Amino acid sequence: GFFMSQAGWMAGVTLNTESYDSSDLYFSFQGKLGYGQVNYTSAGTGTMTGIPDYQLETSAAFGLGFEGTSIRTTPYIGGGFRYLLNASGLQQSSTGHYGYDRESRYVYIPIGINIETKPVNESYFAFRAEYDYFIYGQQTSYLSDISPNYPDFTNDQEDGSGLKLSGKYHFDKSAGLEIYMDYWDIADSKLDISGNFMEPRNTTTELGLKFFWSY
Repeated sequence: GFFMSQAGWMAGVTLNTESYDSSDLYFSFQGKLGYGQVNYTSAGTGTMTGIPDYQLETSAAFGLGFEGTSIRTTPYIGGGFRYLLNASGLQQSSTGHYGYDRESRYVYIPIGINIETKPVNESYFAFRAEYDYFIYGQQTSYLSDISPNYPDFTNDQEDGSGLKLSGKYHFDKSAGLEIYMDYWDIADSKLDISGNFMEPRNTTTELGLKFFWSY
């Protein structure tokens, strides 16, 4: 049944470098830094608003481009890291329960494909679909935020997956718009070293719009 959920907004900046050499070998690097606020709703501990959320994600990949008559198709593979801090420590819910900070760290392998249309007057579309193979994760729950008598817990996460979808429209060589979706599904964690605390299965969906420019 329902346990808890969080929903809110996030804003940030993304650095994205993509290049092809003369042999159509492809390389990319992406970095994302975000800040937002979410509202918490639970089955047993009430609600909480305006919880700060911080996100950092980086990935690098390489692949090979295949030129067609009207599109270029590029399969790729690489490595990635995702960090999330949900900073509800010292905040109090509607039922008088105190929150605590939670850190998530994921290591994963991005496996995907880029499809780009041929430019027409420097304008073109680019579509990207990516499966993120989950390698390892770790969740730290800082219960000591509630009371120094409580220990902090760290849980290893071994099963999960992610999906990223995006569509870009390049106005010209220097600017464009992107709509995207990032999704994660992480299974129940392992028990912590005390054998008493587990991070339950969780899913995350991020939908957004980016304006980008090249230099």
